[in-house]
Amino acid sequence: MPQELAAPPAINPTAEEAYWRDAYRREPYYRAEFSYEDYSPAYRVGYTGPVRRHGEFDELEHALKDDFQRVRGRSRLRWEEAREATRAAWRRVTKGEHPH
Repeated sequence: MPQELAAPPAINPTAEEAYWRDAYRREPYYRAEFSYEDYSPAYRVGYTGPVRRHGEFDELEHALKDDFQRVRGRSRLRWEEAREATRAAWRRVTKGEHPH
C-alpha cells in the first residue's frame, strides 16, 4: 500500500504516557533541569500527531510546533528543546521503534 494511503497507527495514549514517563531520562536530548511535566506535552504531540496529521514529521514540523504551542501548558520547553522529544514519540508510534 502506498505510504499516502496507509492507515494511521493505532495508539494507546495511556501506554505511551507510561512509556515516556519511564524512558524520558534515558533519551539523548534529556536535560536534567526539565521534569517529565516539561516533556509531556511534546510527547503527546508526537504520539498523537500521526493520528491527527497526514504526512512525515519533517514536512509537518511547523504544524506540530503550533500543536505544541497550543498544548504546552506550564512546560518550560521551547520548541527547539521539545522538537526531539516530539520526533521520538512520533517515530515510536509510526515505525514501532523502541529505542530502549
